[in-house]
Amino acid sequence: MPIRTLALLPAAIGLLGLAACSLGTPTVTAADVADAAEDALESEIGSRPEIDCGEDDSIAVEEGATVDCLLNDPATGSEFDATVTFTGVDGGEWNADVEVASEPNGGEPTEPAETESSAPPADGTSLQIEASRLAEATADALEAQMGSRPEIDCGAADLNITIYVDRQTYCSLIDPATGDEYEVTISVTKIEGDQFEFDIEVAETPGA
Repeated sequence: MPIRTLALLPAAIGLLGLAACSLGTPTVTAADVADAAEDALESEIGSRPEIDCGEDDSIAVEEGATVDCLLNDPATGSEFDATVTFTGVDGGEWNADVEVASEPNGGEPTEPAETESSAPPADGTSLQIEASRLAEATADALEAQMGSRPEIDCGAADLNITIYVDRQTYCSLIDPATGDEYEVTISVTKIEGDQFEFDIEVAETPGA
């Protein structure tokens, strides 16, 4: 079962400043769009991708309009198509969503962990952990339940993941008895200091 990549991750871009053009339509530079998309994805996956949205210095911001970009995954060096979609304009500010293609350009999907989550809590309670620590904690919990220790992969060992309550992280489990791979959903339920609690859901069938 392939591990989902950050490329499947939609992320919300917060309100950012606009410039008004002579016709009254607000505009933003391609560099600002790229920076905002990098910020949004970094807050979700714990590492900052490199995004290039071109060199246009006057992109008209209208709800539903899109900007085509390219994302470079720092963990693998793979390049993905990315689309930034403007979702609203509020006075002199704008917000948008960013979505990245599920497969890299010219190749098969790569294997850092994917995360999907709700927005971070308003009180800022979050914790940054290594993917290897999350994988080890998950293996510990499953070993206690199953009686044997599975192999868990949540991405590159040096990948940092920002977690918070209700965040879901997707990893893969390898059954030591059969070698089959299963998708694992890890849902954070509590954070206290540098400790965290979570629920685990393992797919019923391999390759799900």
